[in-house]
Amino acid sequence: MPFNRINGFYVGAFQMPERSEMTVDERNDELNEALANRLQQLNAAIEQHEKRFKAMKLARDAKHIYRSHSIEDDHRNCIGEVNWYVGMIKLKGGWRLCYALDHEHYNYPDETISWKPLVECSIEERIDAVPHIGVLREAIVKSKESLVPELEKAIESVAKLTE
Repeated sequence: MPFNRINGFYVGAFQMPERSEMTVDERNDELNEALANRLQQLNAAIEQHEKRFKAMKLARDAKHIYRSHSIEDDHRNCIGEVNWYVGMIKLKGGWRLCYALDHEHYNYPDETISWKPLVECSIEERIDAVPHIGVLREAIVKSKESLVPELEKAIESVAKLTE
């Protein structure tokens, strides 16, 4: 009996019995289990990255814009941007691997970015942000590099006050 390498079973006189068609409920149950397992794996991977970033001993928020689009008015003038972020942000006293979607309007520059932990985001937001997590290592180091001179200036200013 010849072996069909593509389908992975013998063909010819012996036929594999065809699998009966699954009902919608059976397919739904099978997919629920598959999705739950994969979502659990994704969350575990995100949490592992969060743990590694925490071990880098962040000194302040580190963020990365991974996508950006201009916002235009009716006359095609640029009036702002939409930015998608991943970041290690201090939320409620702890460092979290986060996601944010920010609509920055140039007329309202003081608006703050609304961050949320990546593991609490929608599935679509997680899928969108996950490929960009790796750049956060560099963003964390850059945030520390820019902090050192700022601290030196602050120390110098305080020293001058005590003279």
